Amino acid sequence: MKKILYILLGVGMLASCEDPFELTPTDIISENIVFEDAGLVDAYVNDLYNRAQFHMTSGGTNINMGFINSWGGEHRNFAPWQPAFGQVTNTPYDENGARLLDYWPYGNIREINVLIERLAQSTALDPDYIAARTAEARFVRAWEYFEMAKRFGGVPIVTEALGIDASAEKLFVPRNSEKEVFDFIGAEMDAIAQVLPDAADDGGRATKWAALALKSRAMLYAASVAQFGTQQLDGLLGFPASDADAYYQQSLTASKEILDNGPFSLYRKNPDKVQNLIDLFLDESGNPEAIFVEKYNFEAGKAHRFDITGTPAGFGFAWNSNYPVYLETMEKFDFIDGASGKLDRAMYDGETPLDPDRFFGERDPRFRAWIFYPESTFKGRPVFFHTSTVYTDPADGVRKTTTKQSGFIIPGSDGFPGAGHPRHGYAGGNNPTGLLRRKQINPTTPDGTASSTDWIIIRLAEVMLNYVEAAFYLGDPNGDMANILNNEIRERAGMPPLTEITEEKIRQERQVELAFEEHVFWDLRRWRIAVEELDNKARHKTTWIKDFDTGMYFLQMEHGDKGRVRLHPERNYYYALGLGRIADNPNLVENPGY
Repeated sequence: MKKILYILLGVGMLASCEDPFELTPTDIISENIVFEDAGLVDAYVNDLYNRAQFHMTSGGTNINMGFINSWGGEHRNFAPWQPAFGQVTNTPYDENGARLLDYWPYGNIREINVLIERLAQSTALDPDYIAARTAEARFVRAWEYFEMAKRFGGVPIVTEALGIDASAEKLFVPRNSEKEVFDFIGAEMDAIAQVLPDAADDGGRATKWAALALKSRAMLYAASVAQFGTQQLDGLLGFPASDADAYYQQSLTASKEILDNGPFSLYRKNPDKVQNLIDLFLDESGNPEAIFVEKYNFEAGKAHRFDITGTPAGFGFAWNSNYPVYLETMEKFDFIDGASGKLDRAMYDGETPLDPDRFFGERDPRFRAWIFYPESTFKGRPVFFHTSTVYTDPADGVRKTTTKQSGFIIPGSDGFPGAGHPRHGYAGGNNPTGLLRRKQINPTTPDGTASSTDWIIIRLAEVMLNYVEAAFYLGDPNGDMANILNNEIRERAGMPPLTEITEEKIRQERQVELAFEEHVFWDLRRWRIAVEELDNKARHKTTWIKDFDTGMYFLQMEHGDKGRVRLHPERNYYYALGLGRIADNPNLVENPGY
């Protein structure tokens, strides 16, 4: 399935108006025809998928694909003039609303409700077909409500298509409670899982397993808010703390159904741990881990530009290197011998030598697969991040230091540059951070061409981690928590088993395994530690100096956001609906603190 507005394209081919004075419009298809024709219904459903925000792709050249991860402090966008940087740092999220984070898709929800109502009235279409397409529409609608609930808490649940002549009582819909929204999502997924197929007839559509996976994710979120949050606004926000276990159990049950009976397995096609983890996000040929995917195809007219913006400088594409990774993210990745990835920062003084074979080469293979670091390889060549090089000049035996000269080659070397590309180490002051995101970058995308690489929205490893977290808080009722975490997720990654499974370790494992997949930010919020982790907390860049004589690196730790910081006060666990929406609907109640 290529999520393109086929209805409009199709109308253009079907209709023509030869008489300019013809009063009957011929460029509009009547609803009476649309909902009696399977091809037109499919086009309508495709458009619903296309409108939904399964992952963020807004901005010129889709630059906001890094926005959620930037907010979570994993990486940032390259420069302050990019909204995905400028709206993350030094930006108060106040009564004016959630800015780029905002999501209020009631237009799409209305179109979904129209489809559901009109399909139920069809006399020409097969009942099984009607049930399947209706279930898909309900999946998309539940996704929309989940995205809103993550941002605002309780929102109005609207399940009928309101007309412009509807009464004020129907148009000015009050907010449902957050609990009602999550219960609605859970009930919808239970219902449609009985209808949706085990496998989609066209890639990118919802299946029974996608519905269960959405329930797994959403119920875990509800459980966390119940456990760690507080109820506010007479229940519009939050849950009774006593509800936490029930939501954990719902998440656990949905996850277990997928793990026990679903046709999925962790991706293990390549015996090389690092290459296997790279391929996981690029392999579209029977990927056994992908549960729900957004499909892309440049030739068919639907593509994204993540490769254009994310590829390292010097490897194609005029605009590149846009997702610099912070030191704090690297520190989350432990070493393969079990040692902590967070070393004594006193070593980052620009003078203490670091052995790259240990510092990079023995770190969690997920780090090496999903982050570009000094001398990691891409398209068969090393990617350089160092800002200068210390070397002994063979001409006079004097030890010298280059100074940000990317075109200078170390004398006597086999083409080793005195400094990496400016966009990797020192362009624009401290725009780069000395590391770059690699996950989901496809080296086969032609230079200057938008990408056809599909985007995995839900995968088995997430469901496993959902299961482990729910099981932990429920006391490991099935006794398999350690097996899933150690013998599945960590073993696939090439990491040793954990001898003790704690809340801290489970959270770290999610931040590593699901890095850069738009999870960390929302996880910090549902665990109610976003204030502690993000508010006024500086992130840091790594400035690398190469010692060519010894092969070692020196690291200097510097502020990573040009002196800026994220702002996430307590009130931002629920963003403001915004002055405009409150003015438009007198029955909406604004969230606290605004």
